[in-house]
Amino acid sequence: MKRSQVMNRIMIAAMASLILASCSGTDQLAYHRMSEIELQVYNETVEVPDMVYCFDEVRTGSFIKKRYCLTLLQISTALEDNSHALGVVNYGGGGRYTPGYN
Repeated sequence: MKRSQVMNRIMIAAMASLILASCSGTDQLAYHRMSEIELQVYNETVEVPDMVYCFDEVRTGSFIKKRYCLTLLQISTALEDNSHALGVVNYGGGGRYTPGYN
């Protein structure tokens, strides 16, 4: 074979592999595109931690809405992380004795 034919075959193989790689998408669903009814049907098929809840955010001075969709597990994890970061919630730490403070 000529060198140009080998290069052409390599290019064709590279392009074919790129096309195949681009066709394989992720297995994650686009929850933000689902309607409320579709989300209800989906939530009936999964366990409680995997149920999806969506929130519409409207910013003041803007008519653009952004929709956030998270699983219940993601929401509870974020809430727990934020609570720990703020130091507001008492997570059952032992009741220590501090004189002068009630």
